[in-house]
Amino acid sequence: MPKSKKRQYLTPHIMHDAPLRAEDDVFFHFDQFAATFARLTADVDTRTPLTVGISGAWGAGKTTLLHRIKRMLDSGEGFFNPKESDDFRQCKTVWFDAWKYTDGDELLVALTRVILTAMMGDGFKNRLNAWWEDPTQPSYEMAEMFVNAFQFKFGGLGFQIDPAKHKKESHFETHTAFFDYFDEAFETLLARWVHGKSDYTKIDESKGALVIFIDDLDRCLPKQAVQTLEAVKLFLDKRGCVFFLGADIKRLQSAVTAHYQDTGVLDDSPDEYLEKVIQLRFNLPPIAHDKMDIFVKEQISAESPLYQHWKTVVAGAEANPRKVKTFLNDIMLRWAIWQNTGEADRIDYDIFVSWEILMRSSSKFRERLFKIRPVSSDDYDLVTSLLENAFKWAGGEGEKADEAAAASFKEDLNDQMRRVLREIRPFRKRFSPQVLDQLFHLTALPVDEEPVILKEADTLPETEKAHLRGKGIDLQDSTLKAEAEFTFGEMPFQRIPAGEFLMGSKKGVGDDDEQPQHTVDMPYDYYMARFPVTNVNYREFSGSKFKVEGGEENHPVVNVSWHDAQKYIAWLNENHAKNLPDGYQFSLSSEAEWEKAARGEYANEYPWGNEFDSAKCNSYEGKIGTTSPVGQFSPAGDSPYGCADMVGNTWEWTRSLWKVYPYPQEMEGRKKREDASASGSRVLRGGSFLYNRSHARCASRYSNNPDSHDYSLGLRICVSPVS
Repeated sequence: MPKSKKRQYLTPHIMHDAPLRAEDDVFFHFDQFAATFARLTADVDTRTPLTVGISGAWGAGKTTLLHRIKRMLDSGEGFFNPKESDDFRQCKTVWFDAWKYTDGDELLVALTRVILTAMMGDGFKNRLNAWWEDPTQPSYEMAEMFVNAFQFKFGGLGFQIDPAKHKKESHFETHTAFFDYFDEAFETLLARWVHGKSDYTKIDESKGALVIFIDDLDRCLPKQAVQTLEAVKLFLDKRGCVFFLGADIKRLQSAVTAHYQDTGVLDDSPDEYLEKVIQLRFNLPPIAHDKMDIFVKEQISAESPLYQHWKTVVAGAEANPRKVKTFLNDIMLRWAIWQNTGEADRIDYDIFVSWEILMRSSSKFRERLFKIRPVSSDDYDLVTSLLENAFKWAGGEGEKADEAAAASFKEDLNDQMRRVLREIRPFRKRFSPQVLDQLFHLTALPVDEEPVILKEADTLPETEKAHLRGKGIDLQDSTLKAEAEFTFGEMPFQRIPAGEFLMGSKKGVGDDDEQPQHTVDMPYDYYMARFPVTNVNYREFSGSKFKVEGGEENHPVVNVSWHDAQKYIAWLNENHAKNLPDGYQFSLSSEAEWEKAARGEYANEYPWGNEFDSAKCNSYEGKIGTTSPVGQFSPAGDSPYGCADMVGNTWEWTRSLWKVYPYPQEMEGRKKREDASASGSRVLRGGSFLYNRSHARCASRYSNNPDSHDYSLGLRICVSPVS
């Protein structure tokens, strides 16, 4: 047996996303930012105490900037020239990570210990020993008492004092009392450390400053964050003290609110509270596209095949240095893993990278793709249709963006995704079913929902598909939104295009009667009324023979049985059918026609998307308690095809008999299911103002006796080629 060829393993080149080191190059003007703050801090004319807030999102570079400022102040270099030396004071710096301390009450003591540790590391202990023998030392020896409260061992500090002996009422209870008790001694220590002389009892801000950097304050729990801010406030009466706080200001505001919301202690707004602590704020500015271009290109080796895709990376990554590195690391690691396992042998690198970046540009779009992922590469019609519509929506290369193509997945799309689609457009035709099948396997991104399995029995035979394509019906390229609004019988209608859609719910969602989820092909265009039938519409028919109880004009008609609906439809066909397309007539929709009009091709849970929103329909959650004017929730609550009030307001009769799924694929089965002369319960769709969100789902089904009347039962008209 021949020996198999040994695989040559690929090593991924991963970038570290920790804050930049001193020797690392920096981007985005961070050294210039740091020099500005170093000058401000060391300037003899800058009055203290002062607190500066450096705000920015996670990964924006707050820690890197703070380290750069500290490095300049420590070295006294990089922010002024020798001729300016008299304009700047000596600065002693301390770095404090408040988030490391889980007990908020220990923060003040922890901060004090960090400052003392910095003193000892600077050789201050030896100078203290000499100063204690100085005859000018205060007779009560407070400085000695303060330092002796801490035990020095192995170069570290251990806390020994019992603060309970000095307890008095304060925010920090025992530890604040401890700070108050030793306040004078501590201030003397700070002054002697900053100036290096024993004849100072307070810091002279014209000659020196203590600069304390507190990073990642937004990583603290609300109590920790507030305790840290309170600790900072205790220094705000001490000249020569400067604080730099690194935190996302919005998260800090939330922490303040969360900590005080139940206590009633905070009289000010969170922003007013922070303004009392932080006198100067700097929000890291957003990164310009041209600067991000340079940054991304610098992160990728010119020899790497990924370098050819740097523009796509810029389009797909957020303007955040750390997230860019994470983004690149994910791609390089995944490619190396799949290459080393041999799984990626059938995938071109360009396609792999394009797909990976696209999947990260919109999580909702990614989840939608995985939701309709089939089990076989023979069943990729819906996936390729969705991708093609996304490319149409994005436009590019002189092609006008097609907003209609985006209608069925409008909540999934964003500007970032549009940029990515335009960049990967040259590879558009290479996303074949076989390639997509492999990409789905390689991606395997975590999603909340299991992929839908489209079985052969649930789809039309290829011979029927070929026949439909021969008639000019492209099952992979149907537009998602009606091209125009039509008027029949003085009512507005929306065109629903022919083609496949997903019907029903997958396992674990909805009721058993909605399963299995399966593909249904509508081989014809049809027209769904934009609104339910209103009282005005119905009275024109019922004026002489039928009475409708009350009802405001623009509200949906209710108390209509299925048999009443059939009579109304017969009247419509007799009086308003002359302008209908050849072969079409008014009818109630089948439940397949209704569901596609409500959710589009790609299985929206609700007409507007996949997240429930009580502001987009009249369901029980809205607490309206009765019908609402039709179109009140339009266009926000419209379906992908522009139909309003598809869920909520009133239940809508369909012409279908109540039967189990799957919905028949062959026309003969569909005719039997929708036989108007057959006896049995009929299907209602859409929920009503009386029913909750579970019935406002597009796949929800309900049945009732065709003779039933109820103040939540209404109807909507369809125009379709029904025999």
